[in-house]
Amino acid sequence: MAFILASHSITGPMVKLVGRELVVAGPDDLSYQSAGGIGPTGGFVAAMLTRCRQEGWSLIEVHSHPFDRSNRTTFSGIDWGNDRVKMPQLAAMLPAPFHHATMVVGRRSLDAHYYERRSGDILPVERITLVGATDGAEHPLRYLDITSRRQEAPAEADGRRSRQVPLVGRRGQAAFPKATVGVVGLGGLGSFAAWELAYLGIGRLVLIDADEVAETNLNRLLGAGPQDIGRPKVEVLAEQIERVAPDVDVVAIAEDILSPAALDRAKSADVLLGCVDNHGARLTLNHLAIRYLVPLLDAGTGARMGADGRPAQVGGQVQLVVPGRGCLECRGFIDPNRAAFDLASPEVQQYERDLGYGTEEIAPSVIFLNGVVASMQVAEVARLLAGPRSGQGRQVSLIMYDALAQKSITAGTSTGADCPTCGPSGVVGVGDLAPLHRATASGRSGVPSRFEAVGASGAGTDPD
Repeated sequence: MAFILASHSITGPMVKLVGRELVVAGPDDLSYQSAGGIGPTGGFVAAMLTRCRQEGWSLIEVHSHPFDRSNRTTFSGIDWGNDRVKMPQLAAMLPAPFHHATMVVGRRSLDAHYYERRSGDILPVERITLVGATDGAEHPLRYLDITSRRQEAPAEADGRRSRQVPLVGRRGQAAFPKATVGVVGLGGLGSFAAWELAYLGIGRLVLIDADEVAETNLNRLLGAGPQDIGRPKVEVLAEQIERVAPDVDVVAIAEDILSPAALDRAKSADVLLGCVDNHGARLTLNHLAIRYLVPLLDAGTGARMGADGRPAQVGGQVQLVVPGRGCLECRGFIDPNRAAFDLASPEVQQYERDLGYGTEEIAPSVIFLNGVVASMQVAEVARLLAGPRSGQGRQVSLIMYDALAQKSITAGTSTGADCPTCGPSGVVGVGDLAPLHRATASGRSGVPSRFEAVGASGAGTDPD
């Protein structure tokens, strides 16, 4: 048996328990263990409850039915009897937002339920998701079937999308309408990605961008014309997607990623797409992915001009951020100084510009480069959601595209041992115990802290 100390992620009525630490019972932690049952010592249980009380964790209990080789492993009568007694007792001992769930694992299947504090009922967990893997090992996003939840057979694709089924598989096609994908940044990359996801059949798209359409966007912003100048980008894209894919639910948020509404939606997505053009937004998405265990597919394009005025380097990259494979910070894709500038208040940014910082020339951009990289990004979304048996190949962590050489290369990544974000002492799985929100205090330099994190001792908050 084991305990999982979990944070929580609450969006409206939906509650996710986000696993932070697995504590496996050793021989000295068990009062008895036999072919018919297992029980922890009072000291082991007390130690876990003390941590929940002091550090703010919720609790997931896990035990096995090691001789159950069926596809219908579920709770025994003894399990139910124990849970009906102890779950209300723990709810009375530990106040909200403490949540309590139990899981039973067989050789081939599992079951899970939780205590619903308001009604006093014990209800089935809706979904169990495993996020993360070392490079080249398990698929980085897996959904586990739950015995008490009736599993529906994959529906046949409609005529509109039937021709993509041989490429994405029936499981993939069945997964797309159930998925929520957040697209952050609706410029050249994000508009391409949003359109492609809609055509693919993703069930819900959350579009997040505070910017309005400008004339300089019209060479690459799909669906936008001169008549849209001055309108929110998300509004323009939402209208176009609803016209071409009316079965896709579109949520448009015309705010930046650190607004409460955007953060609330982003942390509850199944997959996040980063299509942003600054280090501050990229840093925010990196933390969202690691803190809430939401897979992030970050993409970027760029060009470097030579001394002769011609392109010397043109290309882009798509990279996956999940636990076990490192993050954008330890890979060196985020400049902390530029991120601090991007996240500063308008007044501080103007002060820095007056001193000559943040006055770089606007980067060149062209639609065909955005199209190639965005399509690579969407292909990785399809691979993630389709699962490990889709026949689409291994999910790599980093794909780099060289437009001048017309080739792409892949690379493996791993967690940085000293990374303050995804490393062993980082913020993996801290969820709402260390939420992100816009900083309000200023340091001596006048540049606000990146984030203010509110968390309990041991929860892995990130100081400035």
